[in-house]
Amino acid sequence: MERKNLKTLSTGEFASYFGVKKDTLFYYDRINLFKPAGKLPNGYRYYTYDQINTFSTLQSLRKVGVSIEELKEYLNSPNTYKLVEMAKQQTVLVEEEIEKLIQIRRFFKGIISMEEERKNVEVGKVYIQKTQKKSIFLSDVNSKNSMTDFDWVKHFSKQIGLFVPAPIGSVITRESLIQERYEEVDHLFCYSDLETGQSKPGGIYVIYYHQGSYKDIESAYHNITEFIKSEGYVIEGNAYEDYFYNPLRTNNKEEYLTKISIQVTKCLKS
Repeated sequence: MERKNLKTLSTGEFASYFGVKKDTLFYYDRINLFKPAGKLPNGYRYYTYDQINTFSTLQSLRKVGVSIEELKEYLNSPNTYKLVEMAKQQTVLVEEEIEKLIQIRRFFKGIISMEEERKNVEVGKVYIQKTQKKSIFLSDVNSKNSMTDFDWVKHFSKQIGLFVPAPIGSVITRESLIQERYEEVDHLFCYSDLETGQSKPGGIYVIYYHQGSYKDIESAYHNITEFIKSEGYVIEGNAYEDYFYNPLRTNNKEEYLTKISIQVTKCLKS
């Protein structure tokens, strides 16, 4: 095929190729950001296939938030160094956006999973389950009055790189359980799909679903510990609290559901 016979694209065809409106091309032409290859005798603009790569790059940069002013500055004096630097900067930003979307997807999957679980459990009933080891992020201990609960959660979320809200649970250590100190949270935790070096151990867990306000949760712990003793178990590990409530679902605290999981082992008879 001879180059002189290469097909040109009308404004409508070029816009359709990229899924944009013709007004976008007219606007870019008007502000001297991206101009057509030329005009036909009848005054209609036309574009060439050579411009597809340039416009594709421009659109990609616009989608990640590069301003029109920045693009005009680059396009007015393009060079390899500026192109590579811009590509590096945008790669970092794109990776952050991808991570945000992954976290948003995980958040919605978590809602679905929790709702499915709560449909299949009986509130106030004690369950014994063998569970697999799960990777988690675990916060430092919150010293007395070092920060408010809200600030602690905010600090922990930032520390583990959360861009969007995620289910954050609480940990009460084995020592606190044995001393019957149920009113104070020792750590915060968040499940992770990646290896973090920290984990919720696999093993046998006594699981209890408490419905109602968190201020009444001590009674749930008394019920659990009584069950553990009566069934010949001893507390082996920490208690993990998963909160099955979302303000989009209900604002009634009496409908809040907290899943308490305590690792146990069978008491060896002497």
